[in-house]
Amino acid sequence: MNYLSWAAAAVLAAAFVGALVVRDQPANVAAALPLPDICGDAHADHGGASMQEHIDMMATSADEGHAALLQTMEPMHSNMMRGMTAEDFQTAFVCSMIPHHQGAVEMAQVAQQFSDDPWIRMFAQEIITTQQVEIAEMQAWLTREAAGAGAGRTE
Repeated sequence: MNYLSWAAAAVLAAAFVGALVVRDQPANVAAALPLPDICGDAHADHGGASMQEHIDMMATSADEGHAALLQTMEPMHSNMMRGMTAEDFQTAFVCSMIPHHQGAVEMAQVAQQFSDDPWIRMFAQEIITTQQVEIAEMQAWLTREAAGAGAGRTE
């Protein structure tokens, strides 16, 4: 077996194990979690309404799969921009990365729904699995930060 075959087998095995680890936690649960208050102003206009109108217009002429993929864009964008309103750089970075990762989960779910290519479906599962772990790590960091763990940090 050549290295490429071994690498493909390793990726498949990792995706399978990851799927077992998160099988009781649907991907859309992580994707639906709201950003905590530490992530800035939830009510500010981050351009979502005008972007959603543009996405909706694009989706009308797209096939079902493309339309579904397009609909993952606006929530990700608005929440990423909201994260940028956090007070300090570290928090802004993490608050913007969470919706970025949630968007990847949602895009991967669309790929699993509409793709008939086994590699794409496997790769999408790997994305869902790894991004959920990283989202949980970032949420834990934000919880510690909000509780004051970062208070002694120098910027």
